[in-house]
Amino acid sequence: MIMIYSLAACQATEQQNTAASDSLEQSGYTSVEGTQIKMTTENTEVIITLNDSKAAADLAAMLPLELTLIERNGFAKGMTLPKPLSAVEDTTREYEIGDFGYWNAGPDLAIFYDDIYEQTIVEVIPLGHAKAGAETMANETGNVRLALVDEEGDQTANG
Repeated sequence: MIMIYSLAACQATEQQNTAASDSLEQSGYTSVEGTQIKMTTENTEVIITLNDSKAAADLAAMLPLELTLIERNGFAKGMTLPKPLSAVEDTTREYEIGDFGYWNAGPDLAIFYDDIYEQTIVEVIPLGHAKAGAETMANETGNVRLALVDEEGDQTANG
């Protein structure tokens, strides 16, 4: 009997600890909502406004980054990150041209430049949106640079 109670108590404590760490994971960050990043290739530049998510905050903390573009089925450009972002966010398969998201299994970023599909194949964590210019990514290859943008629209000293 004592073993059963001990086991049950351990499981309850483990569940409480998991819930507490999930809560800390979600609330223990500074929001970057409204922060802009500049995505630059050899031929184009796209400004993306980040949302209020821990994953977006994690990405902002990693910048600047130089990554290799990967074509994703004729509707998005992907980029593999050097390390994963937070994955405690809600996911979606819905997207619009200009959406910027994260697929934690990669760990990959994606910017959607065409809406030829009803939805994505994999669940994506939304990170932000580009109001204009995402379509210009369609023919881009090679490397892409991601850097924070300051209030005047220039790359920050970190970039």
